[in-house]
Amino acid sequence: MSQQFKVYDAFSGMNLMEKNKVIRFLTEHEDDNFREDIEEAVEYAVKLKPSFGGFVLTVLRNEQIIGAVVANRTGMGSYNPNHIFVFVTLHRSYRSDKKLAKCLLEKAIMHAKGDIAMHVKPDNPALKLYQEIGFESQYLELRLKKNTNSAVV
Repeated sequence: MSQQFKVYDAFSGMNLMEKNKVIRFLTEHEDDNFREDIEEAVEYAVKLKPSFGGFVLTVLRNEQIIGAVVANRTGMGSYNPNHIFVFVTLHRSYRSDKKLAKCLLEKAIMHAKGDIAMHVKPDNPALKLYQEIGFESQYLELRLKKNTNSAVV
């Protein structure tokens, strides 16, 4: 079976049907993420919202999306990486296809200019593949979710 890759960015654009197709795919196949977060990352990547841009890379079989990478540019380049891979997702039916996952990642890496970061949960089965490709753990991320109703002392 052959596959096609398609890149969307600020220059190539993304029409509403394409955007909805990508968002639907990510919503169905990405764990622990909300549609609003996915939509925001996609819109930032193709500059439908004010941002530094980035790109969305999809892989299709029989005109159906079977994988996607959403990469946002950070606008930085020294201390922080130039891109963050916000979503790296394969269709549930293709998750065991290591060759496809590696090909998708390699194409995304080639398309990204400069250094790349990604957030990965420690129990993510794809972590080993990411490390084989060359991603290394650099920092432990800490987050503080600020509630607008709580007072900070």
